[in-house]
Amino acid sequence: MIDGVLDRSKAYENSFSGISKILAENPTIEVVIDLHRDGVDEETHLVTEVNGKPTAKIMFLNGVSRSNLNGEIDYLENPNKLSNLAFSFQLYLAGKEAYGDFVRKIYVRSLRYNLHVMPRATLIEAGAQNNTLEEEKNAMEPLAAMLDKVLRNSH
Repeated sequence: MIDGVLDRSKAYENSFSGISKILAENPTIEVVIDLHRDGVDEETHLVTEVNGKPTAKIMFLNGVSRSNLNGEIDYLENPNKLSNLAFSFQLYLAGKEAYGDFVRKIYVRSLRYNLHVMPRATLIEAGAQNNTLEEEKNAMEPLAAMLDKVLRNSH
């Protein structure tokens, strides 16, 4: 909200100072996760069963600061885009192996979504606006297990 009006165009620009402050105050942070719910058609329900529980499906979103039409977007420098993509790919593979269709896909967009702040930064869409709170919470357990597996294998 900016002056009482919803303005999404500057959301990442506005949140950058907060992220930067947190990272400066906590230099041991190794991963930045921007957690969202996807916006989908109301008839789409992104749910599967994991460990006998209804669980919101997840998707990884990567910003690559590049457009197919115009190439690199110079004002959105992202020196971490390849390592961010590799991180998402590792998480995706860990999720597919352990939980099948719990993991939807890796979605690549032209902007950067503050993923430039660190080599292991990812934007995760957990379910969508029409998932229940229970389905969303249930998604965090397999997501945490995937993160644990990938991070343990990277040290």
